[in-house]
Amino acid sequence: MNSGLPGDLGATSDPKSIQEYIDETPVWRDGTILRTTPMTGMQWRIWMLAAAGKFFEGLVVFMTGVAIPLIADEFRMSPAQHGVVGAASLFGILVGAVGLGSLSDHFGRKRMFVIEMFIFMIFLCLLVVSPSYPWLVVFLFGIGVALGCDYPTAHLMISESIPSSMRGRLVLAAFGFQAVGALVGTGVGYVILTNIPQIGAWRWMYATAIVPGLVVTIGRLSITESAHWLLARGKIELAKHQMARLLLRNPPCSPIELVGFDCK
Repeated sequence: MNSGLPGDLGATSDPKSIQEYIDETPVWRDGTILRTTPMTGMQWRIWMLAAAGKFFEGLVVFMTGVAIPLIADEFRMSPAQHGVVGAASLFGILVGAVGLGSLSDHFGRKRMFVIEMFIFMIFLCLLVVSPSYPWLVVFLFGIGVALGCDYPTAHLMISESIPSSMRGRLVLAAFGFQAVGALVGTGVGYVILTNIPQIGAWRWMYATAIVPGLVVTIGRLSITESAHWLLARGKIELAKHQMARLLLRNPPCSPIELVGFDCK
């Protein structure tokens, strides 16, 4: 199989690799040549949705630290059970990243990118209504598995969708959102404890992540599949279609349209 897409996707008849198309410096119809490869709207969308997964990781882990005293009072937890609750999501992240991280190679980057968020949302909702200590641990572990599985998938989504000149910076920036999530999780915990001084306030802490999680889940449904993955499986026409969506620039039909790209 040829390593590049057919020439009718680009401006020349010579086949190029997918990454060469992504890295290509745009030439506008008026002849203007840019010095760098600007990110498209779809590329920024993919990056933000990948960064959101790292945000939720920091949010859940640090929110658990704030919530543990209330959880302990409600479920009459022993010191050992304290440790299990604190480690449940972290252990789940380890299991998800190591044991399930390769699933996107088999089922597709986008499919797993979406499924991981669905799993996260299911366990998050269940966590909010946890009836007992054992179920609490199970639900925290499930959340961790979903977030851990998202580690390699998010990395692949970014790496296979953006210009190589920006790859390192944007991958690190996305993973840096763990710290943002940690700060937000701690802040949300403090605000809720201040306004709802009850043992069950910890449930409201986790509940605050449901709406943002739903937004991210829906957003992931709208992104493109990795053309790298599609081409590796011989789905050339679909890879061309996804590449056209990924590299579409706005306005799509104007004097500054990218040369060689169909604006349909």
